[in-house]
Amino acid sequence: MGYLYNLIPRGIKFGLKNISNVLKELGDPQLKIPSIQIAGTNGKGSTAAFCESILRTAGYRVGLYTSPHLIHFSERIQVNRVPLPENEMIDLINRVRKVVETKRIPITFFEFGTAMSFLYFAEHKTDINVVEVGMGGRLDATSLCAGDISIITSISHDHISYLGNKIEEIAYEKASIIKEGGTVFALNENDKVVDVVKRVAKQKSANLYLLGDRFWINKKERKTLFQSITYGQNKRLYENLELSLIGDFQAENAALAVSACLHHAFETKKELREQSIRIGLKTTIWEGRMEVVSKNPTLLLDSAHNPAAVKKLAESVQKLFSYAKVIIIIGLMKDKQSKEILKILSNFGDRFILVRPNQDRSENPQRLQEILNQYKVPCEVIETIPNAIQRVKQFVQPDDMVCITGSIFTVGETKRYLKNEPDCKTIFSPPTGTHLNR
Repeated sequence: MGYLYNLIPRGIKFGLKNISNVLKELGDPQLKIPSIQIAGTNGKGSTAAFCESILRTAGYRVGLYTSPHLIHFSERIQVNRVPLPENEMIDLINRVRKVVETKRIPITFFEFGTAMSFLYFAEHKTDINVVEVGMGGRLDATSLCAGDISIITSISHDHISYLGNKIEEIAYEKASIIKEGGTVFALNENDKVVDVVKRVAKQKSANLYLLGDRFWINKKERKTLFQSITYGQNKRLYENLELSLIGDFQAENAALAVSACLHHAFETKKELREQSIRIGLKTTIWEGRMEVVSKNPTLLLDSAHNPAAVKKLAESVQKLFSYAKVIIIIGLMKDKQSKEILKILSNFGDRFILVRPNQDRSENPQRLQEILNQYKVPCEVIETIPNAIQRVKQFVQPDDMVCITGSIFTVGETKRYLKNEPDCKTIFSPPTGTHLNR
């Protein structure tokens, strides 16, 4: 693991030559199992989780590759929702490392993990893999996967130093996962994005299914924290599908997942029963995304890390929860749009605690404080997440909400701390008999 994490300083490098050479030496495992590949700015992980849960419920043996992880690297590579076992992880690292060092192929941390995932899935004979793109899509290591089904989730500005400043440039990078002659399922939320997706699909002679056009959903009036939807496509009509993941935006992610899974079943001439879809959606778990881990006070974890995501977070909380005040603990990365994020949250949070996640790319919380000061919002800097949580416990009231957000690294550190520190359970603990990790 030390060797693997030492690859991180090499940074992000677009291009498929090196990862292609590594996979070739490993026998091209990425070509042995069909995949559903998912790109987008927000919602990729949730959509992947929905796909995996539906297919596994239907009896498929499903490989799931996502990134980054919350607590441990093994979360990134799963078969039937079981994280990569430690002994097999060590074996995979050693085998890929041998190829990299023997053939002297420079490789990044993400490329290394991607090679591990393809090899693991091939050797464990999965029926289908659900693969989340790391960044962009056109030159992302995951784009070497086999399979002709693509999903494009919500697209907005993020990683602009790599993907471009214009939404059309970002959309092109992500839409480029579409395979020749394949099928793509996408949202119909932005004309500029849709125009790019249509153009790329046409260039690749791919079938394009847009939400609201080839398939549709109706959101039911909400009576509880969770929501239900009606899904329609051609002559199919599935009413009152219950979603375990909270947030209105999850309805669109679920619709994309259902459509892709139905298409895969059609292509492979297998039956996908309505009951499998129904149970799969209802039992999907995806931690760190609108995750309620305690009540009285409510403690909410969400990995929102760009303006579009934090806007949806604020809107969802205001719609779904009742609270007196919102205390926000936030830690961001340097490459994020901090000014835009904090401007949105300043209209949502009543008090801020600014932290520095234990990452080389973490933004200085003093800089975040300078930004927030112009909005006259009470805020203080507390460098570490554990100390920030202890600080909140000094003044939080039972009818308040504590929202921890800004980065998956911030949420991951929080989950590790809450898991390992029993004293936190005196306030931040779920009521007896209540299951809240969705």
